[in-house]
Amino acid sequence: MRFKSVRQVEKLNKRKVITHSIIQFALTLFLLYSSFFIIGVPIEFIVPYLIVFGVVLYLANKYSDKTLRFYKNSKDIIFVDLGWFSNICYILATVTRIVITSLGIILRLGLLEKIGMDSELTFFFFGEAISIFILVTIIFDFLLIYGKAVLAGMHRRMLVHYKLILSGKEQVKEETK
Repeated sequence: MRFKSVRQVEKLNKRKVITHSIIQFALTLFLLYSSFFIIGVPIEFIVPYLIVFGVVLYLANKYSDKTLRFYKNSKDIIFVDLGWFSNICYILATVTRIVITSLGIILRLGLLEKIGMDSELTFFFFGEAISIFILVTIIFDFLLIYGKAVLAGMHRRMLVHYKLILSGKEQVKEETK
C-alpha cells in the first residue's frame, strides 16, 4: 500500500495572499464578536485570546519556513506548497464556531420555545445549556485563534519569500512536472 502526501500548491500572488488573509481575519473577528455578544463569553477572555494569538503568530512566523516550499514553472510563475496542515485547523475551527454561533442564537432568542420544543428536555443531558455553550465556545475560540495565527504567520513568510524571489535574492527550484 502506498500513501501519497496531500499538499496544497497554489500560485503565489501578493494581492491574493493579502485578500485571503483579510477575509479570514474579518471572519475570525466576526466569530469572536459573536462569542462575546451573542454566546456570552466574558469580555475578560480577550486578554488570553490576544496572548495566544501573539504567541502563535510569533511561532508560526518563526517556524513556517520549514513547511513552505516554493517552485517556479517554465513561465517563471511562482508557486507555494503549503502542506496539508495549513488550513485544516482554521477550517475546522471556523465551521464548528459557525455551528456553535447558530446554536447560541437559537438558545438566546428562544427559538426552540417558539416552535414548541422545550430546551430543558432538548439539552437535559448537558445540564445548563448556556454554560456548556460558553465553555465549548471558549475552547473552539482558542482553536480558531490558533488557526488564524498560524495562517497569518505563514502568509507573512510567503510575502517575505515572494519579495526575495522577485528581487533575485532567493533562488527556487524549477517544478519537475
